[in-house]
Amino acid sequence: MLGALASEIAEVLDRHLRSHPSQTDSAAAALNVIGFYEGCSNGALSRALKLSHTATVRLVDKLEAAGLVESRPAADRRAVALHLTEAGRLQVRVTLQERCSVLTAIVDVLTPEQQDQLTTLAETLLRAMTKSAEEADHICRLCDETICPQDACPVHQAATARSA
Repeated sequence: MLGALASEIAEVLDRHLRSHPSQTDSAAAALNVIGFYEGCSNGALSRALKLSHTATVRLVDKLEAAGLVESRPAADRRAVALHLTEAGRLQVRVTLQERCSVLTAIVDVLTPEQQDQLTTLAETLLRAMTKSAEEADHICRLCDETICPQDACPVHQAATARSA
């Protein structure tokens, strides 16, 4: 049942958040991760998205061409520092708001008590699934840090505890 639920939620999100058929959640996740870690490198982005370096470079090129991301020189001259443009920041906000609306509609069928239970269960499962900081970045790649800041996030708390 958990697998069916996870698959259906992913399908519902996919249907609501794609603006065209060839769009993937990697673009939205990339923008969100760059927003988390303003100035991150392609390598850091690649690890968070679990994409090859080549695929990440192509994705960043597309985001730059769309005016959503800007590559700037990094301290290490072999790398670039990725930054969101104002349009990129707006796209992140819109995507996160739409994602939140879709998820809210899904859980609104639950009573407040059931929603609390679901939150507790989700936190427990996410903590157990988080094996490292790198894994935490991947799990949270589409999260809204304004709603779940890292210091309150069960995923990042688990990653911090494991690395200590």
